[in-house]
This record gives sequence, C-alpha cells and structure tokens, in this order.
Amino acid sequence: MTRRRLQGLVVVPVVAVAVACGGGSSGGSQPSGGHDGGTSDGSSSSSGSSGGSSGSASSSGGGSSGSSSGGGDGGGLGEGGSSSGGDGSVPSGANVTPVIVNAGPPGTGSVDVPFVSVTFCVPGTSTCTTIDSISVDTGSSGLRVIASVLPSGFTLPQVNATTGSPLAECMQYADGYTWGSVRSADVKIGGEMAANIPVQVIGDPAFGTVPSDCSSSGPSEDTVADFGGNGIIGINQIIPDCGSYCSDTQNVGTGGYYSCAGTTCTAVAVADANQVANPIASFATDNNGAVLEFPSVPATGAATLAGSLVFGIGTQSNNPLGSATVQTVDADGNFTTIFNGKTLTQSYVDSGTNSFAFNDTSVTQCTGQLLGWYCPTSPVSLSAQNKGINGVTTTVSFTVADTETLFNTPDTAFDDLAGTGDNGSFAWGFPFFIGRNVFVGLDGATTPGGKGPYVAY
Repeated sequence: MTRRRLQGLVVVPVVAVAVACGGGSSGGSQPSGGHDGGTSDGSSSSSGSSGGSSGSASSSGGGSSGSSSGGGDGGGLGEGGSSSGGDGSVPSGANVTPVIVNAGPPGTGSVDVPFVSVTFCVPGTSTCTTIDSISVDTGSSGLRVIASVLPSGFTLPQVNATTGSPLAECMQYADGYTWGSVRSADVKIGGEMAANIPVQVIGDPAFGTVPSDCSSSGPSEDTVADFGGNGIIGINQIIPDCGSYCSDTQNVGTGGYYSCAGTTCTAVAVADANQVANPIASFATDNNGAVLEFPSVPATGAATLAGSLVFGIGTQSNNPLGSATVQTVDADGNFTTIFNGKTLTQSYVDSGTNSFAFNDTSVTQCTGQLLGWYCPTSPVSLSAQNKGINGVTTTVSFTVADTETLFNTPDTAFDDLAGTGDNGSFAWGFPFFIGRNVFVGLDGATTPGGKGPYVAY
C-alpha cells in the first residue's frame, strides 16, 4: 500500500502485497500488506529471495540487455507495445507501454499490482539493462530499483550531495524503511526517455550503514521479497518525491536524503529539482501527465490483467482527455471523498494501493490473519462522492467482496478487494482503475483539462 513519509508531506512508494491465511500478515494496521512479503495463497514469502537478474549490461545500440528474472506470470514486457484500455480499445504508439497485473516476482505473491518494464542506461551510453516487474504507482514520485536485480557489473553513476559526498535516500513507512543510493540514469519506457535523471537504488551494498534516524521506523524492506517487486515507478501529480520537507536548508528533515562520507551519513537538504522525481516530467514530449487504461474483470477476478500506460494528456491521438471529469488535487496529491456522511479530506487515487482502503463499521471485517481486510458474507454495493479542490464532484459506485474467497482463487486482479484505511482518508486503490481510463495531470503542466495537479476519470 502506498504510504506517506512519517514526517510529512509526500506520498512514498510501497508495493502492496496481499496477505492471506498462513503468514506474512501486517497485523491489520495496513490492510493492503505493504512490504510485508505476504502472498495471496497465505504462505509467507522467503526473506532470502532476491529476484536476481538474468541480464547483463549491454554494449550496443542503446537497446536493453535482457530483463531481470522474476516476472511471476510473464512480468517481462516489450517496449512500445499495447494492450486493452478501459473502453476496450487498444492504444499504440511510442508513448505507450504495456502493463501487466500478475503475481509478481517469485516469492512475492502480488495481488492487484500493475507492473511495467523499465530500461536503465548509464547516461549518454548504450550500456543498458531492462528490468521487469517495476510497479506503477500514481501515489508516489520517482523511479526506484532493487539493487539485487541489476546485472553484475552494471553500475550507474553516483549522485553527490551539495557537500560533495555521495547522496543516499531513506524512505520511511509505518512498518519499516528502505535505504539506498541516489544514482543517475537515462531511463527508457515505451518509446520515451528521461535523460540523466536521479533514481534510487534500494539496498545498494555500497551503502551498508543505515542511519539510526532512518532505521528507527521498523525493519528493512530492501529486498524483492519484502518490497513486493523489482522496483517502483512513481508517477504522482506532485513531481519531486519529498518536496519542501527535504529541500529546506534551514531545517533539514531526517528520514529523507543523506550525505554519506564513508560509513557516516548525515541528513542533507536537496533542492526539489535534484530530488528523485516523477520521470514523466523529464520526457522531451508527452510530459504533462499520463493515463492508465485497464479493461474490466469478472466479479470473481482474473488470473492476469493486461493494460496500458500512455504518456501525455492530449499530446497524441491516443491520449485525449475526452469526457473525463477533472478533479484538481492539493500539494499532497489529495482531494476530498464524502463517504457515509463523513468528509475525508486526505483522500487520493492510487494505483500503488492494492485495494480500496476506507473505514466502514457496517461491513464485516475478516478475522485472524486477514484482520484488517473486509469479508462480507455477500458482495456489498457502496458509493461515495469525490470532490476536487476545484469543487467538481463525481459519484463513484463500487463493490466490496469477501477477501478470503478472493484469496482462495489463483487470480491476481480484483475490482472488489477492500480493507480498512486511515482515519480522514479514502484510498481509491488499484480496483478503482479496473474498467477505467484514469488520468494523472502533473503539477503546473498545461493540458486540455487545464493545469495540473489533477486526477481525471
């Protein structure tokens, strides 16, 4: 489940992994599982699994060297492909990359997690590698990859802090943290490229000493098994991953960026423009946002689900805004959901949360290892009203099914998976994206729907 930095403003990446009977439970505090490494069949995933890469650095033509192993059910995806959109159409073009919902890398047992393939290149060279099973997260910003899935000998240039020492980043969650170096890469996805941008390498062995004010939030989640994927691409409306919390030179926040001299790492301010950020903003074209498109699934779910990530809004014939309703969001990517008479002002649309997450005492909760998920005796039909900062409202109807029944199938894509959430918020997680085209307009970008930040559907 996508969560926020413990200290403040910005959504941070978590690949949600469903937890069922038998192990790996998050104890119900975060029903979507987070980095807990649980699996959809209830077994606990192996903490030793790294989803290691089978690729090696390429030396020709700027192409990829191959992809990492561990696409669960075919997580490796070619670039520039296409798949069915929310309206049943099949977009194509250089600004399109296919998305697959499947079980993820071996040992993760992912449910309702969309994955893409991303190519990382040493800047300005043809030394590249393509990594699959990178989750797509509209609730966070920035590209991050698990160090263990990069080919042996493939090294991206280190980014330095303003101090001149190597730069690293901590991401803290309610149940743990990730830690790794910040490095530079040319990033290719579909036919688009973001040149020489900062990315995070999670679990980088060159940065083995973790500051205590980073690790204090819980256990490390720096492996594929704990993280739930080989990495994450955050395409949130708010472009930098930490914003003012990490850029304020007069009050440097801990749990963000660090300058590391040897084994000593000290919190350091990083300007917004130098933070790990939404890579779409660095594309030469199609850089004002994106749309995620998925067809519908049966009420019982689907074994896998193919969709598309289309870059740009109104920049090509394949990404018109059309009749989608635009709802602007605040500086944290939030809008308001009105549900059961409560006004929830910290609500958000988030492909990185693998369920609807909200609180409703009238819906039966699961027990035991599934505590925190909803288990109604029969599907429950509900509705809520979303309201943008611009005052535009929509009414969204949705269904909540029995989590235990869903998890006792081999399927990985459900539009009716739900669990409890945080007070004051409603998380419109990945089930919301199924059967829809959902647009993300970047902060300050000009689009046919006006300037971002916004979500539209």
